[in-house]
Amino acid sequence: MDEMTVPTQTRVLRKWLPWLTILILIAAAIIMWRPVSVLVREPDPVLLQAEVDRLGVLAPLGFFALTIIQIVGAPIPGYPIQILGGALFGTWLGGVYNIIGMVIGGLVATWLARTLGRPFIEKQVGPKMLAKYENLAHLESLWLWVVILTIPLGDFPYYIAGLSRVRFVTLALAILISRGPFTFVISWVGETSVTVPRWLFWALLAAILGIVVVGYLSKDKISLWLARHVLHRLQ
Repeated sequence: MDEMTVPTQTRVLRKWLPWLTILILIAAAIIMWRPVSVLVREPDPVLLQAEVDRLGVLAPLGFFALTIIQIVGAPIPGYPIQILGGALFGTWLGGVYNIIGMVIGGLVATWLARTLGRPFIEKQVGPKMLAKYENLAHLESLWLWVVILTIPLGDFPYYIAGLSRVRFVTLALAILISRGPFTFVISWVGETSVTVPRWLFWALLAAILGIVVVGYLSKDKISLWLARHVLHRLQ
């Protein structure tokens, strides 16, 4: 599409999205600074709860913003954010907040991909990755998207979904089903990190990272399975 034919709204969004991302990230960091500093210095459950209570509704809003920005484009790994959610809000509430943030972030990424088009998607996921998985854009089935989002492919499937006609409701349900349960495990690790001895926290974290590493190392095999059993049917 020629730049002159691109709608004005889209051109404005392309121009200002990086700056908007930075501003939201800064705002989230300012909001969450004091409770995070408690965690970093010396975790104290009472003091931490007091800081979260002091923020009121800003605490979950700041956390949502941090989660969404992590998905949409900031160079922040996802698991530390989820652990932070558990540490600040507890296993159950932190898990719920993590899932809400993931769903909103995933849908925002998909909406941006549909609005800004292929050049934006290539910038986010890379031309080679896009070419490899582009046929996923033909998928609209809930359960196929559940499978795709369960595979350790990071957040880029959200951008691929931007090329598809999958409904936002379907994608939201796929995120809930595929990534929701493990999120509560991560949140539990976050809550536990505030009260347990440091060695036990690091052991739990190492176990979680071990699962992630195994999934990452198996990514090629999983991708091959995906190509054989899913992608080839879309040719």
